[in-house]
Amino acid sequence: MSGSLTSRAIAAGMIWIACALGAGGILLHGVFQESISRLFDARLESDLEFLTAMIAEAEVDPAERMKNPDFRRVYSGTYWQAQADDGRLFRSRSLWDVELQVPKTLSEGYLHEVSGPGARTVRIRARMLTMPSGTKWTLAVGRDKASLEKEVTAFRRTLMLSALALGAILLVSAILLLRFTLSPLRRLHAAVLNRQIHSGAIEGSYPAEITPLVEDLNRMLERNERLRERGRLQAANLAHALKTPAAILSNELTKARRGEVLDTELSVDAINNISAAAERHLGLVAALPDDCPEPVSIDVLPVANEVVRAIRRLYPETSLEILSDPSACVYAERSDITEILGNILDNAAKWARRSVRLILSVSEDLCSIKVEDDGPGVDEAEFVRILRQGQRLDETKSGTGLGLTIVADIVERYGGKIRMSRSRLGGLSLTVDLPSGRNRPRKHTSEFQLTSEA
Repeated sequence: MSGSLTSRAIAAGMIWIACALGAGGILLHGVFQESISRLFDARLESDLEFLTAMIAEAEVDPAERMKNPDFRRVYSGTYWQAQADDGRLFRSRSLWDVELQVPKTLSEGYLHEVSGPGARTVRIRARMLTMPSGTKWTLAVGRDKASLEKEVTAFRRTLMLSALALGAILLVSAILLLRFTLSPLRRLHAAVLNRQIHSGAIEGSYPAEITPLVEDLNRMLERNERLRERGRLQAANLAHALKTPAAILSNELTKARRGEVLDTELSVDAINNISAAAERHLGLVAALPDDCPEPVSIDVLPVANEVVRAIRRLYPETSLEILSDPSACVYAERSDITEILGNILDNAAKWARRSVRLILSVSEDLCSIKVEDDGPGVDEAEFVRILRQGQRLDETKSGTGLGLTIVADIVERYGGKIRMSRSRLGGLSLTVDLPSGRNRPRKHTSEFQLTSEA
């Protein structure tokens, strides 16, 4: 459903208020109508009892003793009538020249509606009274039903006006309450807009339900700021790194334009330097920890199997062997582990004569990823150099020299370390130590299968 939360909440509130007031109004109307009808009939019963007493006492016209003023006002809507079987007829002055047509057969407490003065409906209560003398009287009192309907109509009108007024008050109250409830979100929106213009975190006090969102936004904004600053830095570094080789190419092309001999070797070196610088700085941006998910416990062997399958395609003549501790796991991001394994295995396979060995081991605090090859190896004095930016010990080998540099950057981010030595196979032994994933949140669990290939 589209639309703002405010409009949706107001619409839902209006529907709820209308339903509640409608149901409440119907209930109140029914209760009032039932109550007023009982009161109406109770008055008739009272008047009938008084009329019965008057006739039973003297069997004479009781008009003087029926003191209700409504009985004396013509067509007032309140009437009484007493008719004997010997023809005597007494009635209230309010009936004037009209006689109530009381049914001949009556039971105790008889209640009926008959036609009265002006053809108006009169609700009557009547009874038969037999005197000791044997005279039978038909007694009836009645009230114009219009008076009952008038009171019900007046109450209905008052009820409707009250419901409208109450509905308006409730709606305004709901809108004010909604605005008050959503005001932290409006403040948060304004704070985010202000944060896009000015630096700094989103500040202010927010309800407990919104505070986690504010904290997440602050972390996201802070991360984006660091990414932006790191991007600017890498762009500046890249521009600086490209300045010299670009100048060399410009000079060589200028010389060629003048007809002089182009130094192809120098030009190729400049182009290689440009490619290496671009790959290096883009690799550093890709390796930013801020752009990676939170570390979790990663099973190393399944990742290693995937990387080894890819390396075997690139170097089909090289034998790759995996020796793994079944519990080898590391606290890192899977993509980083893939990057580390891919670079160090590619580097080893590139230099190996025939075989490369990957050994995965784990202690309580560290997980070690060791790669050994049977290549020419590296002098101890060159260990630090090969981890520097774009350094290659042998220019005859393809590549930019960035693989191990990127590995060093990733390992540094996790607080690990890289160790180098002479391998038992005769070449280089490179070991990456990273935080162990034991007793850490796990991303997945796998069935470990040790694999090896001669």
